[in-house]
Amino acid sequence: MEKIYNSIKEDIKNHPDVKSSLLGMVEDWKRSQFVILADLISKNLSNSLLLTDKRRISLGTSLSAITLQRFYENEYQIKMHNDLRFIKTLDKLCIFLGKKDLNEYIYENLQGKNILNKKEDLNNQFSEKELIVEFCRLQFETLKYLPAINLGEIANTVWKESPLVERITLYLKEKSKNNLRFVTENNRSNYEVFQIVKISDDADLKVIKTQEFWNLIFEDENGTDFILHHLNTQFYFMKKLDGEWKIWDNYNPDYGKIIKIN
Repeated sequence: MEKIYNSIKEDIKNHPDVKSSLLGMVEDWKRSQFVILADLISKNLSNSLLLTDKRRISLGTSLSAITLQRFYENEYQIKMHNDLRFIKTLDKLCIFLGKKDLNEYIYENLQGKNILNKKEDLNNQFSEKELIVEFCRLQFETLKYLPAINLGEIANTVWKESPLVERITLYLKEKSKNNLRFVTENNRSNYEVFQIVKISDDADLKVIKTQEFWNLIFEDENGTDFILHHLNTQFYFMKKLDGEWKIWDNYNPDYGKIIKIN
């Protein structure tokens, strides 16, 4: 995700509206430059055809100078990926760059490749496709333990110290504290992973895009159902450590809706 974070910064500086403004004359931006940038981006968002009325309400059409200054001056940190406000900020910046959202920016800038490596190429027990499919299976299995929290064999596919493990744990804790049970009888809860495509392939980092459908049903102690349906595009970031490939992070645009179900 850090690669995307830095790419957005650079693309904003090279945006025609930015380069043709006073900002294009200044190399190192300070407080006054971020005030100008905030005004420029806010005006662009207000007139953007990429923002439907529903998305205008959800995202808003303004960015503060303070937010932009922090975005440029602070180093990327893993915890930022868990901050929904930060993800919304990235969505707005990507709309300014002419994309409909962060998903489209990631896909178009890293450019998809349909060639997935075999397991022997990864020096792994899984191929790239198998790694994601197995992760999704294990993630589904962890829900069956609720209200107990048990990550099961997730560590077989995801690095233990990764932000993804942190988010999965948080997700399970939210469900557990509300004493929710995962409903699987008669296949009421189910999922499907399809259209697995490689987006980029570096020496130590791979980005894989998937289409996923998740139909999840939870039940509280009173028998009330809480239902989640979501079909979306997700991105997986695989990292190579000590010669082994595992999943490091995942971008799921519906994470906020998932975590709030209680």
